[in-house]
Amino acid sequence: MPHMRSTKELAYRYDLYVVPYWREAFDQFILERVAIPQTGNILTVNCGTGGLAIELAMKLGDRGDVIATDQAIERLRLARAKASMKHLNNIHFLEKDPTHLGMEEYAFELVIGDATLIAPEHVEPMLAEMVRLTEEDGTVALTVLAQGSFGEVFSLLWEALYLCELTDLVPHVEALIREYPTADHLQQMMKRQGIHRVRWFIERRELDFASGEEVFQSPLIEDYFLDRWLAFLPTEATRRRVIKKMIQIINREHRSSYFEVSVKAALLMGKKPSRDSFSSAPAG
Repeated sequence: MPHMRSTKELAYRYDLYVVPYWREAFDQFILERVAIPQTGNILTVNCGTGGLAIELAMKLGDRGDVIATDQAIERLRLARAKASMKHLNNIHFLEKDPTHLGMEEYAFELVIGDATLIAPEHVEPMLAEMVRLTEEDGTVALTVLAQGSFGEVFSLLWEALYLCELTDLVPHVEALIREYPTADHLQQMMKRQGIHRVRWFIERRELDFASGEEVFQSPLIEDYFLDRWLAFLPTEATRRRVIKKMIQIINREHRSSYFEVSVKAALLMGKKPSRDSFSSAPAG
């Protein structure tokens, strides 16, 4: 069976390993490209252990509030402790499902969401909730993974299935590749949710692993991606056999170099139109 970790252990692994290795890069992506309002309220969805939300609260000071949500209560405990150490009174952390935020009373000038670690089918429902809670003419910004991410892993999985004589399962790998949206699909998603003046940026990033063992022991891969990638394998014994074969391939082919895994990081942003913009739109 895959190793079962407590929610507290997962939160600490996230904060110690995933945040510096993964989350901080996405947060910087946002800070470099999204205009942060000088006043008003900001919402961050899937705030993790609070790094970006705390930085935004510090920028706002007494001119506005930050509401930060996450569905992992142990991550929120770490976030609250960090905010408390900085004596911040303008930040509030809430345990919420990103696809069902349920905050009717709030309207935010800026809503930021991190969808890089959630299942692809949950991205648009999460975006819909973000848009719902954005005030008219407010900004929505979302980080997500685009098609082309983890291509090296999927090629490796494909090869391992052949070597393990599991060729009938190869179509499942093709389905995994197609799960990640193209840039065009991402733009269409924003438009379906009523966002206009859409802008998008995609950056290619490399994750380096010293060995096959390091890939599958990485908290990022083990805790957030591996179960989904291998869910189609019929038994735990098959899972162990395929992982072992993938490790062997990496160690054989990258004996004197790092195994590089590519990620296509996408940042989407746009404006929620005002009601006036609908009423003044030309007919036809």
